[in-house]
Amino acid sequence: MFSFLGGLYAHNQDFGDRRDSDVRVRFFEPWPPVDVKNYAASINYDTGSMRVELLREMGPVMPRGGGAPLFGEQRQNQVVSGNYAWNVAAPPANAPAGAAPQAAPAPDAQLERMLALWATPQGFVKAATANKATTRNARGGTEVSFTVGGKYKMTGTINAQGQVEKVQTWIDHPIVGDMLVETTYTGYKNFGSVMFPSRIVQTQDGYPSLELTISMVTANPPVDITVPDNVRSFTPPPVRVDSKKMGDGVYYLTGGSHHSLAVEMRDHIVVLDVPNNEARATAVLAKAKELIPNKPIRFVVTSHHHWDHLGGIRSAMDEGATIVTHQSNKAFLERVAKTPHTINPDRLAASKKPVKIQPVGDKGQLTDGTRTIELYLLKGYEHTGDMLVVYLPKEKLLAEPDAFTPPPQPGTPLIRTAVPYAKALYDNIQRLKLDVQIIAPLHGNRTGDVAELAKAAGVTASN
Repeated sequence: MFSFLGGLYAHNQDFGDRRDSDVRVRFFEPWPPVDVKNYAASINYDTGSMRVELLREMGPVMPRGGGAPLFGEQRQNQVVSGNYAWNVAAPPANAPAGAAPQAAPAPDAQLERMLALWATPQGFVKAATANKATTRNARGGTEVSFTVGGKYKMTGTINAQGQVEKVQTWIDHPIVGDMLVETTYTGYKNFGSVMFPSRIVQTQDGYPSLELTISMVTANPPVDITVPDNVRSFTPPPVRVDSKKMGDGVYYLTGGSHHSLAVEMRDHIVVLDVPNNEARATAVLAKAKELIPNKPIRFVVTSHHHWDHLGGIRSAMDEGATIVTHQSNKAFLERVAKTPHTINPDRLAASKKPVKIQPVGDKGQLTDGTRTIELYLLKGYEHTGDMLVVYLPKEKLLAEPDAFTPPPQPGTPLIRTAVPYAKALYDNIQRLKLDVQIIAPLHGNRTGDVAELAKAAGVTASN
């Protein structure tokens, strides 16, 4: 058993911009760093269990580049044990004294957390021994390779002093496929009775995801992690896509954490956003064809490059749809279409269909001669620089993700760091002179209007 304490900062993974000479290309890279005031990992290698408790902090302004808005301190408690993963939330403020923390099943996090456990220096050595690792001489040390669970490859470098310097493993990502996760350990020193690195740096797909400075290590503390009954018995519910008719041939597709829009054209369908992953995207595309029968999905508009809204884009490519995106994403999506998906092959890995991309600039349009869909790039929007919103002139409906999510209860103020995003959306509506009567957000549980948007943004609505 083992535990260590540290802190510095973490990156929330995202798809962002990197400038290379005068060519603007979109890559997978980190969101802005978030300060981690405390990071405590407790590990029981005998049971394959780990608890990570961390305290994140954000000031009054969210840095440009993405991430869910937060302000102040945010505590996270992430647990894995064998084939189970879950998060532990603090009891609500009105809970009786002594109420047990609430365990929320997180099955999608099990693989990444399990591999992180075995990627720790001591864990890597134990896993190598248990999985009949192979070795070969490497510069200044030994390269050790093995497979966990018969499927997940791990490779590490051990130096001449017997210290694990680097561990590589690969996990499935819905967009970039077989994604390399690399953890580097430096500055080994004696923490009492244990040699352990004082610095840990992790990258995902080559870009920073976590940096820690270690302050304390304890060997063999009691680490007893029991899988809660509700986690052990949890079965993920089937993907649900609900629909609400917003006008003749216009459907708002909800039922999950992320929403989409389906629009009927004369001889085809246009869909806005296929979020989350292949399962959600497949269900959204099927629902669109159910609501609008006997017409193909010819265009899928992707609002922006953040993975939660782009997670099902390979399903749209397999559908044969033309992907409509901001011009800065063209090279990135061409890469996405070709990324290897050998760990968990998806539909596109099997069909190998070529990608069709239709880039747009500040303004774009899809029309069949009878209906027009207008696309606009949000200007002065700090969340991301490639956000496209969809406007339907006939319905006076604006569909947008992330800029404004109406709170569950009308009149509730937005979190402080979300206010500038709402202000940017309001300013763009005024700049473009759009007659918006309905705002259909791609998050949340209800629609809104410009008056509510203006109030949330702290401005006086224009008539």
